[in-house]
Amino acid sequence: MALLRRVVAGVRAVGRRTQRDLARTWSVVTDPGSRPAVLYGLALAAAAASFLLFLSGDGGAPDGVEFGLLMGSFGTVLYMSLRQAGTAPRRGR
Repeated sequence: MALLRRVVAGVRAVGRRTQRDLARTWSVVTDPGSRPAVLYGLALAAAAASFLLFLSGDGGAPDGVEFGLLMGSFGTVLYMSLRQAGTAPRRGR
């Protein structure tokens, strides 16, 4: 019976820990200060995944998944560049 209580307590602790981790992750993703780092990390991960798929492939032309990952990475970096350019303070005014 004691073992069953410990197992149930462990399962409950995992559930609470998961909810706490999800709340922390959501706060980081929605924080405007960390958004550029998160999106640049996403772009880097997409580019790395495309590169690894290219290396593991047959060495021919890139397929649609690789091209899609590259375009997603490019689009994310372009979006972040345009967004940051629009919010930059103006000098000399």
